[in-house]
Amino acid sequence: MATNRTRLPGITLRDAAPSDADAVMRLLADVNPDDPNAFEDVRPNLSLPQEGPLSHFRALMIVAESDEGKTLGVLLGGAPLWLFDHPGLDVPLAHLLAERIAIITAVAVDPDQRGRGIGAELIRHSVRRFTRAGYGLLTLNCFPELESYYQGLGFSIMNDLNVALGPLNAVGHRWGDTRVAARPLDRYTTFVDVPGLPSPVVSGVLPNTRMARGAYFDGEQFCA
Repeated sequence: MATNRTRLPGITLRDAAPSDADAVMRLLADVNPDDPNAFEDVRPNLSLPQEGPLSHFRALMIVAESDEGKTLGVLLGGAPLWLFDHPGLDVPLAHLLAERIAIITAVAVDPDQRGRGIGAELIRHSVRRFTRAGYGLLTLNCFPELESYYQGLGFSIMNDLNVALGPLNAVGHRWGDTRVAARPLDRYTTFVDVPGLPSPVVSGVLPNTRMARGAYFDGEQFCA
């Protein structure tokens, strides 16, 4: 199994394996202690074959490990599930977007190891992995106290995630209790400020979907 050295002495990153299940679940238990079932699908997912384009097809599961073999952190990511529930997206389009838009669903670090930069190393590694796999945008749900942290890692903070589907067409999604942190991963994907919208529009994530120059939102539709 390939490992990746980090800038942190004695710590490597590698794709998660079935044998990591107990350690990963212990770390995830601290992420959302009020909802013990929040990550119930992770354990079976760890048994999936390790294959591209990410670590487990369209899922990315990475662990940070000490030279002694102790699991110090974990990052989980993959397809944004909201794409498949959005009323403005049909299933084929949702699948196309899921190959270009990714979401980090969890970053967990051993409480005794926090403050060392392990979480940041996991996130930087995920940026490289998603970029190499052909994704154009990386997102995550962001609580207010972590906004400056993610901005320092190259993310922009938005109230909504608006994604252009054409020159005068976009779909939006909002999370109830968090904002969204988003980072373009290639030269095609950009953020465009559109008058009438409080958050920018992600433009160019799919071919021929750049928001029209001079577009604005009149409260009901996009105009140019």
